[in-house]
Amino acid sequence: MAWGLPKLPGLSFSDPTKTKYHMRSSLRYYQGYRFPDTVVRGPGGAATDVDSNAFALPEDSVNYDPSLTYGRVKQSALPAVIPHWVHYDKRCLNFTAFFKQPVYESPDENYRVRIVNIVYFLEDDTLTVMEPRTKNSGLWQGKLVKRGKIPKNDMGEYWHWKDLDIGKDICIYGKVFHTVSCDLFTKEWLESQGIELSKEEELPIDPYTEKERWKSVQPPKRMKSFDDPLRRFLEYDGKVLAFNAVWDDRDSVNGELGEYKLFYFLQDDTIAIKELHDGRGGKEPFPMLLKKTKLPKKWKEKPVSFPSIVLETTEDEVTEYYAPRDLIVGETIFVFGRRFLLYDCDDFTRRYFKTMLNIDQPSRIEIPREKTKEIAKAFPPHIGIGAPEDTLQSCFGLMPKPPHKDIIKYNLNANKYLRYLCELDWIHPEDKDRKFVLSYSLADGTIKIGEIPRRNSGIREGKFLSSMRLQTPDSDPNFPTYYTPDKFYIGAIIPVFKHRFKIVGCDLFVYKYMNANPEKFPQEVIDNVRNYHMREGNLKDELEEAVREQQDSETRAQLAKIGQAAVAEPDAMERCLADLRVVEGSATPPRAPTPPATTDRISYEDSLRVARLSKPPCDNVLPLKGILKSGEAREDHQKIVCFSGPTAEEHRGNKSVPEYYPSVQQFNEDPNFCEKYKDPGAAERADRRARNECPYEISPSARMLGNDTEDSDEPHLPGFLGTYGVDCKDVSDYMRLPKDAYERVKTLRQQIPRISPEAERVAEFPREESPPVENCLKPLTGEHDPCPSYKEEDVAFSCPHTEPSIPCCDPNKRDALPS
Repeated sequence: MAWGLPKLPGLSFSDPTKTKYHMRSSLRYYQGYRFPDTVVRGPGGAATDVDSNAFALPEDSVNYDPSLTYGRVKQSALPAVIPHWVHYDKRCLNFTAFFKQPVYESPDENYRVRIVNIVYFLEDDTLTVMEPRTKNSGLWQGKLVKRGKIPKNDMGEYWHWKDLDIGKDICIYGKVFHTVSCDLFTKEWLESQGIELSKEEELPIDPYTEKERWKSVQPPKRMKSFDDPLRRFLEYDGKVLAFNAVWDDRDSVNGELGEYKLFYFLQDDTIAIKELHDGRGGKEPFPMLLKKTKLPKKWKEKPVSFPSIVLETTEDEVTEYYAPRDLIVGETIFVFGRRFLLYDCDDFTRRYFKTMLNIDQPSRIEIPREKTKEIAKAFPPHIGIGAPEDTLQSCFGLMPKPPHKDIIKYNLNANKYLRYLCELDWIHPEDKDRKFVLSYSLADGTIKIGEIPRRNSGIREGKFLSSMRLQTPDSDPNFPTYYTPDKFYIGAIIPVFKHRFKIVGCDLFVYKYMNANPEKFPQEVIDNVRNYHMREGNLKDELEEAVREQQDSETRAQLAKIGQAAVAEPDAMERCLADLRVVEGSATPPRAPTPPATTDRISYEDSLRVARLSKPPCDNVLPLKGILKSGEAREDHQKIVCFSGPTAEEHRGNKSVPEYYPSVQQFNEDPNFCEKYKDPGAAERADRRARNECPYEISPSARMLGNDTEDSDEPHLPGFLGTYGVDCKDVSDYMRLPKDAYERVKTLRQQIPRISPEAERVAEFPREESPPVENCLKPLTGEHDPCPSYKEEDVAFSCPHTEPSIPCCDPNKRDALPS
């Protein structure tokens, strides 16, 4: 069918050459894959109508112009002239305006705001005013001004759309309408005509309508909190935000600037306000201005229908309470009509706001205060009723209170008395031998005095002074001072109502109380009471304990001074093992770099090491006997250890292990183990030690033997060495041994535990031979020197010499020998 012809009978024909009527597939194959065919064909593969030049694209310059094939198209006719009333038919400018209508003789309203629409018809430049109808308004609403041309003034001019604008007063037949806004078409049309409109205004609120509307609106209800009160109690119990506040009430009669403390309890979001009274008084003794309660922000806000005359407001009527975010330093809060200024808060409150609310509280605000002239207070004298404290207490408030009592002191010192023996400073002879007991109560400071009964004295003994506080002689009667225990000592005179008592004794409890509380007593009083008990012989146990402690400390110091060298220097093998970092469990355990810890025992491995590495200058010098650990000794320090052990040959020959008792931790061996190491003169020296004579045997020199001691004028020195002119006090400390050295070694030898495998391996090493005696006479130099340099922590030994005047191994005097 030819394109462009109407589909009418006789205008359609079929193509006689067309033989294919099949529909072409919409897919095509490319490299074995199916793709949608973008070329659309008709039945039989014929071209579609869109492929004709009528649908040619602008880029196709050949087929685009249809006039090349069909000729030029006829030009359309010119548009007809549209009249003005047709062009602006049903097109209006709409302005929203209002006017106020006065209401007379009505208690509910004075005026009424009526909203109208000013409609301007562009068709014929007419204008009308229409008021939207309100249901049940009671007013005649609708069209207020009929459509027509409204005169603008008396000169015959009418209102035109050029005179209309927002925020303009339009007077129509004596009634003024004020425009506040317009619709979108009006705004766009006037702007297209070159008129720029003013800014839109808000419609005024009709007070009567607003009042009626609030009658129908329900007040907002507070959302019920879903907080767990038990959890809040456990988390925030005792956590209170504290603020310093002031209430400036100086504008009222007799008002002042009062200081208050505001507490916000995080446990239940309640607030309490405490009034801080100054020392001047004059106010009611009620510190709390506001008890613990929730503080509403708008305390007058309540529903209109709420019967406030009958009921009080509850949480259902209050919409918002004060929260921590509202309490900021520098802000003003209202407490039921009172304005409180928060000017400071404590450190806990600042940390809480910073940590929990991320709010930094401002710094403290200084409140200017008027300086008032301070008037010196004068307290009245004692009225004679009760104690002076009772009269003074009535000056501190309108309602007198009893004086404060220290209940804690009373409970801690109940039934505790300091008792002193007194005698009367007598004038009359019959009072000469009267004895009294003065008891001072530590609970309340009262004193009572009772007389000790005597047979046939002619005086009625018993209570002399009832329990009362005793004033000192130089105290003011209106502000008295009372006796305290620091004024009681042996020999003190205590005046009691014109009687004079002299303290001549006291209990031992008084001295113990003074030692327990030395800060309450002068040192002279403590010494006075101590000397009294010393004379009476009441401090024997204390003296024995003090002497015992002093002796123990001296013994510990002496033992610590002697035993400072129980550690030998490492040999070449141990230094090599230390360099190779050979630890315990290998062939040989490494030597500790410092002396072993002080205990009651020393390991047998360490004793073998010290015995093997010690280098005595003589063959007959026994292994080291001493104590370990330098410095002042304590009770837990090791005392004396006998560093004696079997040789390597004995280990090789006898591999049997002595019987060992774990419960007792002792060897079952000869108890006189150390006896065989004593030299023959040991018993004689022990006897001389018992007689406090010098027990040391030093061979006298030829000079001493040649001198005739009988003809000498020098005094004869005591002891065995005194016959040779040697004083025992001049013997070096390193040669001295304690009196019970062998006994202690014998006891401690039995406490050495079983030899460990490490100690056996150490004992397998051959011992170094001791140097000959000639080395003592001719000391060597270098590393083979048997007398190394002297150290304070070392213990040196002496050797028998042919020249006995000076031991060869005394390092302090060796350098002075002739070469």
